[in-house]
This record gives sequence, structure tokens and C-alpha cells, in this order.
Amino acid sequence: MMKARTLLKGFAAGLALAASTWAAAATDYPTQPVTIMVPFSTGGQFDTVGRLIGQFAAKKLGQSVIIENVSGGGGNIGAAKVARAKPDGYTLLTLGGNHTVSDALYANPGYNVLKDFSPISLVTVSPHVVLVNSNFPVKTFDELVKYSKAHPNSVTYGTPGIGTSMHLTFEMIKKHYGLSALHVPYRGGSKMLMDLEGGQVNVGIVAVAPALQALKTGRVRALVVTSKEGSPAVPDVPALAESSYPPLHAGSWVGIVGPKGMPEAAVSRWNEVLKEMVNDPTMKQKLESLGFRVEHTTPEQFAKFIKSEHDTYGEVVKSNHISAQ
Repeated sequence: MMKARTLLKGFAAGLALAASTWAAAATDYPTQPVTIMVPFSTGGQFDTVGRLIGQFAAKKLGQSVIIENVSGGGGNIGAAKVARAKPDGYTLLTLGGNHTVSDALYANPGYNVLKDFSPISLVTVSPHVVLVNSNFPVKTFDELVKYSKAHPNSVTYGTPGIGTSMHLTFEMIKKHYGLSALHVPYRGGSKMLMDLEGGQVNVGIVAVAPALQALKTGRVRALVVTSKEGSPAVPDVPALAESSYPPLHAGSWVGIVGPKGMPEAAVSRWNEVLKEMVNDPTMKQKLESLGFRVEHTTPEQFAKFIKSEHDTYGEVVKSNHISAQ
């Protein structure tokens, strides 16, 4: 009996030591570089926001934050990689609206957005901007609608990919305004913008931030932003609500998640960093100048937001019979 008691005491002491060791490790988090997976190519809104987060967080955490771009599959390849990653807090993902509709678009996207991630916080929200090649003979959104009706099957519109928030928004625009256009999906916003500048597609839709550099070239022209009000980043571009057609309000967002089962201490630490970031005057001004509205949520609020987006835009996919298969 004494021997058994001694063994039990030793076992209990071992558990206590392991628990204290884990607690100490959690308190010390992070002790090595953190990778933020951006599931699209460089130059898009996910990449822009991800890199700004990385720069700010590296200073606050005292560790390097590595940005890794893994494009393809409408953001699914990078998302699936993070879903399968070790849930130790050292691999994160820039999550967006396209991920919330993956199960409606794909038979097997490689992850379940409602079950396979640890939500941390929403970070930015942004309207989209509808662009045309500068040689395309329309100068306003109203003219685009009329042109598409007068020239059926002749207008092409590019997006960062099937099922992205830009794709779903433009499909809503088509239905809402009776606009006729053929979808041309790309693997990321930067590639689409290059072809739009070159005239390979007539129309494009992206978030405001990645559109700014393209607008500076003079090879593309902005027609409208998909919001109730104009964007300070493109003050001369009207909002859909200001067109002569019934208003439509839509946009995209970026948040941060980790794999399911991520340590609470790591989730909490990142949530604190992101809160500091959106409240930092310099970072806030930088993001707003790029057309983003900064946001911060608790992990619980972000989880509810993801569920809401999943239900709302999943219905858009189904009702418009959109498929990525």
C-alpha cells in the first residue's frame, strides 16, 4: 500500500510539474517566430493586411512574424494547410469571406471553417471597387450597366477567384442591376489587375487597397465602390448608393485565426496585439488611407461573425448556382 501511495504521489507530482511547465511556456509565448499564412498571391488585400499585422506584431511580441503566401483554390490551399498545422500558436491564417462559403462551393475544400479554426479577431473591413480598363468605353457605373445590356455576352469581369467575396458581390450586382458580364476568375487580385491594365478583361472588382496602385498607372478607371458611402482612400469615386439604381452594400473583410485547439494564452496574446494595432494612431491611419475600416472583436464575437457570413453568403452561392467544381 505504501508503495502504491508513493507511486501515486510521484505521478501527481509529475502532472503538477508538467502543468506548471506548460503554464510557464504559455506565459512566455511566443518563444520562436510565428508564421501568418496568406492564402492568396502578393499584392492583394489579404497580403497587404497580413504584412501590416506582421510588422506591428513583431515589435509587440519580440519575435519575427513570417508572412507566407500560399495561393490557389480560392484561398483553400493555404487555409487547409493551417487547419492541419500543429495548434501551438505558431501558425496563423488571414481568414476572409471566401473561406466562409468554401463548403457551399467545393465538395471537399480541405477544412470546415466553423470547426477547424480558433478565431482570434476581425481586423479590417473594406468595400470593393469596380474598375474598368481605361480604354473601355464607359465612364460611370450607369454606363456600364447600359453597355452590358446593349452588348450582351461581350463584357468580361475579373476577380481574385471563384467564391471570393468579390466574385459573390459582383454576382449580386449582376442580379441586382440586370448587368450582363462573363466571370473570369484569377488566382489572386494582383494577377487580375495586371490583365485588367492590359485589356485582357474589361472590368475588375477588388478591395480598395490593392486597386490604388493600379489606379495610379492611369490604365484603369474606378467606377464605383460597393458601399453605402464613398471611401476616403478614393474620395472621387461614388458609392453604389449614389448611382441611379437601387443601392447595394457589400464588401470584404480580413481576420486572424489559428488551428483548432490553439492554446488560450496564445489566442489571448494575439487578440491583445490586434487590439493594440487597430487602436494605434499610425496603423489606423495607414489602414484607413488604404481603404480599410479597422475592427476589433473578441474571439467569441468573431466566431459569431464567421457563422453569420457563412449562412448569408452560402445562400448567395446556392441561389446563384455558383460552383467551383
